Amino acid sequence: MSEPALDGLLVITLEQAVAGPYCSRLLAEGGARVIKLERAEGDFARTYDKVVKGDSAYFVWLNSGKESIVVDLKTDADQILLRNLLKRADVFVQNLRPGAVDRLGFGYRAVREINQNLVMCSISGYGHSGGYAQMKAYDTLIQAETGLCSVTGLPGQPCKVGTSIVDISTGLTAYGEILKALIKRGRNGHGAHVDLSLFEVMAEWMAVPLSYYEYGDKLLGGTGLDHAQIAPCSAYATADGPIVIVIQNEREWTQLCRDVLEAPELADDERYRENVRRVENKDALRVDIEAYFKRFSRAEMAAKLQQGGIAFGNMNDVSDLQRHPALKRKTVETSGHEVSLVRRVGDATEGHPRVPNLDEHGPAIRAEFC
Repeated sequence: MSEPALDGLLVITLEQAVAGPYCSRLLAEGGARVIKLERAEGDFARTYDKVVKGDSAYFVWLNSGKESIVVDLKTDADQILLRNLLKRADVFVQNLRPGAVDRLGFGYRAVREINQNLVMCSISGYGHSGGYAQMKAYDTLIQAETGLCSVTGLPGQPCKVGTSIVDISTGLTAYGEILKALIKRGRNGHGAHVDLSLFEVMAEWMAVPLSYYEYGDKLLGGTGLDHAQIAPCSAYATADGPIVIVIQNEREWTQLCRDVLEAPELADDERYRENVRRVENKDALRVDIEAYFKRFSRAEMAAKLQQGGIAFGNMNDVSDLQRHPALKRKTVETSGHEVSLVRRVGDATEGHPRVPNLDEHGPAIRAEFC
């Protein structure tokens, strides 16, 4: 296997929960050495649940391949330790509450004095200034504040997304911004401060609904499995359960009518002749599509869609994902147990990365950096 892209980089983290740990886990998967600084009670994600062989599902997912050390940054000894770590580090990731690292003496100005080549990444809820800066900002709260809940779920029934989409997207964004800063450092020799918030990341994801409101005078709401701007794009009933299809353009619409529904005349129906009209008449469109789909089982309908070159997917649950032939796996060790997790594209780790016990690497790290 070739040398990992981030081999030789040292990453120091003051992180909790999801966004920061997800970002640093991606760095670890790229080959970086990640040292996770924890309070005496540990990252609170350690105790979310005990579902994975007695350990937290979130913590196991987010922290494999890292080293853990317990620190008390209110003490002189651990302040010195962190300075020594940062002197040799390439990246410093922190997602404490706004102002917390500054009060500890490790805001970006202070950190730059320690190591001008360091890339620091600060993740907050709403940024570091303004009336919302001190607001607590958990994933569900940001989904609500940005309007994401209002365009999710059934009409008139706002709903949160079932995974930590705000934290994950912010961690992924932070990862990308850190890589950009490292590339730039390679050109000019200077570090940088990557400063981003959960709110700004998710607000950007809401760009299309916001544009519809500001320029189209239309307040989008939840559409269930329908798409607000495209039709047909939904789950449609077959004889034994729903199947999802997506039509992206007029060529695919003609193909669906001619090669799958065996009703080429539908392509020229005044109600359906262009996407905007199909969206306006999506209830009638559903009736026409399901009149044909319900004559076949899901398996039979899938075969017809595949043959007709139409994009489709099965309406799976998590048990179906477990058995999915496209799912890639990796083995992770946690508390002496081997567990199977999803393997992400770009994961360069070899063997069975371990989830660190609290302060597992503390003595060795102190010996190395003190």
